[in-house]
Amino acid sequence: MTQIPEKTSEERLREKLEAFPVEFQNLVLAHKAAPSPATLSEIVLGVIQHHSGDVFTAKFAEKGDALLLVEDLGFDSLTLVEISFHAEEFLGYIIQIEDFAHIKTLGDLQGFLRKKLFPEAAATA
Repeated sequence: MTQIPEKTSEERLREKLEAFPVEFQNLVLAHKAAPSPATLSEIVLGVIQHHSGDVFTAKFAEKGDALLLVEDLGFDSLTLVEISFHAEEFLGYIIQIEDFAHIKTLGDLQGFLRKKLFPEAAATA
């Protein structure tokens, strides 16, 4: 019987990234190698755009970080769970669904993750 070799964590990550543009894939891989608040923000934007499509571009241009995840983008609880999964896969942090009770805007989401992943940078921001 032939054994199928187990995939490495990078191979599993690359599979999960296949639905995203190549630039985003490279950004996530770079963040995994050298995490930073700057790449964190770009990853959050990429994930939100992935889930909202063309709506994101117009709404983000209008509202910026005040963009409401539910009201402006129409995210439902399933979408928020998917975003939580992406945060775990791409950033290494699990957002609990209860946390979304306090996360209303794009800025809230970025600030929440920055505080959890880079507390020293969040304290000076």
